[in-house]
Amino acid sequence: MFDPSKVRKERTEWRDLELSKRHREWGFHCPAVDIDFLMVEYYYGKPVAIIDYKRFTGSKNNTHPKSYEAISILADNSHIPFFVVYYYDNPWSFRLEPINNIAKKIFEKNKKRLNKCLTEREYVEFLYWLRGHKLSQEEKRILEGLNNTLPKHCKGNRDVL
Repeated sequence: MFDPSKVRKERTEWRDLELSKRHREWGFHCPAVDIDFLMVEYYYGKPVAIIDYKRFTGSKNNTHPKSYEAISILADNSHIPFFVVYYYDNPWSFRLEPINNIAKKIFEKNKKRLNKCLTEREYVEFLYWLRGHKLSQEEKRILEGLNNTLPKHCKGNRDVL
């Protein structure tokens, strides 16, 4: 049973542990989100997406907690998509999960990327697509040099990562 008088304990102990512990002492009704690797993707100073990167460790996180709701409100108020992106680094591959409605609408237009393992090249192409950017010859060369193979656990089943 959920006990609202208690706050969750620090799980990883690799962040600024003292501040994290201290903040938890302030009580249940003073919550904050301790973000692992949140990035704002932008283009010419204008934000185009909020992305919470998470290393893929074999399972996905709950993408409906109140902390994501708070970040979604920030994204909604900025009229930008919010994604959780799971990444795997051997070889580099990514899986996007849309969180707010703006991100979900992007996938209605671009279904080939929804709930699929993407190679590094496919993912970076998506980042350029989000910006509405036409690739230069140099950027095309960069893309050609990126990983374009999926890890073993995704081959034949792009839904795994």
